[in-house]
Amino acid sequence: MFWRVTGLPVNEEELPGDERSRARPDGRFVVHRHVDQHGPHLDLRLECGEHLVGWRIDGLRLEDDLWATEKGPHPIRWLEQDGDAVREDAGLYTWLERSSDRRVLLLKGGHKTRLLRLEQEPGLPPRVVRSICAALKESGLSVEQAGDVGRLVRDGLTARQRAVERLCGLGRELDESAFDETVWRKALSALTLEEVHTQLRTFEIRFDEKYPPEPVSRPERLPASDGEARETTALAILGEGFDS
Repeated sequence: MFWRVTGLPVNEEELPGDERSRARPDGRFVVHRHVDQHGPHLDLRLECGEHLVGWRIDGLRLEDDLWATEKGPHPIRWLEQDGDAVREDAGLYTWLERSSDRRVLLLKGGHKTRLLRLEQEPGLPPRVVRSICAALKESGLSVEQAGDVGRLVRDGLTARQRAVERLCGLGRELDESAFDETVWRKALSALTLEEVHTQLRTFEIRFDEKYPPEPVSRPERLPASDGEARETTALAILGEGFDS
């Protein structure tokens, strides 16, 4: 399950009165900067009874547009120990809002006070994750090697959209009102990109047969010399004489 994280430095005096009245600490917190096999990140750990709860935050600063995953319970000693991580901040935290899909925290650290909002985002169904992993494997890539998987997905969607638009454009030109674009778009949505290109090729062949393509390159015509020009004129005159 993923969470969208927004952090904002605040002055407690600027908080609404009802939030200030609830701003009594619920426990201690620590923020660690850490690097693991998935890269650099922040670990936010909150004291909760005899253990710690928290999030792994993909980023190195608590600010806008960050993503996080919930961490499992950790030993309470991490409030005092850092191990191979770097302690970014520590202090007291207060829950200002706590629901199943939204959390608001006030973090009063040694360096600054922050308001931290966490909103739950729906995760990908297992079948989608399996499909992505299978596609990467077929391409000979691991998740780490693939880099920005989102960019690959966007590129694929763009290529598919362009192929469908080209096919529909050719279909409208060739078949006019007989081309049912709604039916074709629905049928194409169930095909792979390779299958869409196969269908597109049939339309391109039909289009080339109806409107034969001109050669890409043609021999250049050299300017005629004076003698050639006079010869051309004489032949034209002779031709007119025979026609009459």
